[in-house]
Amino acid sequence: MFRHTRYKFARNFATSKLLYELRKSGMQKVGDEMRKIVQRKIDKSLENRLKQSVFETKFPVFDKRMIILSPPSNQEKGTILIKYTEYFKYFLSIFDLEKISTDYILITEPSWCGYFDETILCLLFEKIPIVIQALEPIDYQFIKSLNANFYPVDVGANCWVNPDIFFPIKGIEKRYDIIMVGIWADFKRHYHLFEALSKCKKRLKVVLVGQPWPKTLEEIKDEARYYGVIDQIEFFENIPQSELNILFNQSKCALLLSKKEGFNKSIIEAMYANTPAFILEGFNYGYKYPFINKKTGGFIKASKLVEFLDNIDIILSKNKPEPAKYIKKYISPWISIQKIIKALEEIEKKEQIKINKDLRIKVNTPDLDYLDPKEWKNMWYYYEQLRWYLR
Repeated sequence: MFRHTRYKFARNFATSKLLYELRKSGMQKVGDEMRKIVQRKIDKSLENRLKQSVFETKFPVFDKRMIILSPPSNQEKGTILIKYTEYFKYFLSIFDLEKISTDYILITEPSWCGYFDETILCLLFEKIPIVIQALEPIDYQFIKSLNANFYPVDVGANCWVNPDIFFPIKGIEKRYDIIMVGIWADFKRHYHLFEALSKCKKRLKVVLVGQPWPKTLEEIKDEARYYGVIDQIEFFENIPQSELNILFNQSKCALLLSKKEGFNKSIIEAMYANTPAFILEGFNYGYKYPFINKKTGGFIKASKLVEFLDNIDIILSKNKPEPAKYIKKYISPWISIQKIIKALEEIEKKEQIKINKDLRIKVNTPDLDYLDPKEWKNMWYYYEQLRWYLR
């Protein structure tokens, strides 16, 4: 109800029920119940594979969903980050959290909005502080209202774009009117684009980049054929990030037509490549993101998509967006690291502990990586020691 409703009173009602249970039963009890729920959803083959990757320090460790940002040092705790909500429960099932928390502070990076979720609430523990990235203000306030062991920070998975991969390419030809990046899934609403293209007064050239989940590329092409627009579209699947940057640079604008999802990285990557990005009004909770503006792109009404497509050139020539100059001032790995450090300082003060705040800069490309790839070798000793904390 919290995740899918658009009504504030419904979210408040759901939150009040949880707060009542926290007061009545205590944080540890509620967390235990949530852990029982997620434990029933564990895929044993995936759990065994992830555990084996940690035990043998096989690359990529933990499917590259885990990264050490700073090691334990003297009496200071290190920091370890887990990406992708689905992997939180595997971290708990594979590692002894009480044991690893003696040496590390856990930082989590959820992959979808709507934090009233058992895969997040299973991290409720009486005495284990956990940093939670929460870019959406509603999720941030929800986490804050629990008065639990969670320390929210206004950062999301799309705040870690690698500037060495996504950047403007001088003199490149704009071959496409639109680029849309996303897995082949209904919630990405490719069909909305196809329907709008079929109603446009002029022919546009579109590039679609995706991955096969849960649909296949052929199924998406069938949808485009149904609307009679497949001849206007070029399709790319599972391409390298460097090739994606070229496609961004070759496109006049990027589109995001989802109504609800996580923290979309492709629109920020497009901006880094100096390609303006446009998203639907009401996306996720309907927050008017300050980084979506006339300098970087804009918002589109779902009912006005055809009108937008027919007037792309006019809109771009009128606003003259230059997103690359703007976006890096507000969203970057360095800014995100500083926000996390601020949360760690709050934990130090409240919990009376010391934390190694010399955090390595990480990026999402799209999995976890260090901005400086040499850090994998530098930190390898600490990855090998993670086996000490296995259950």
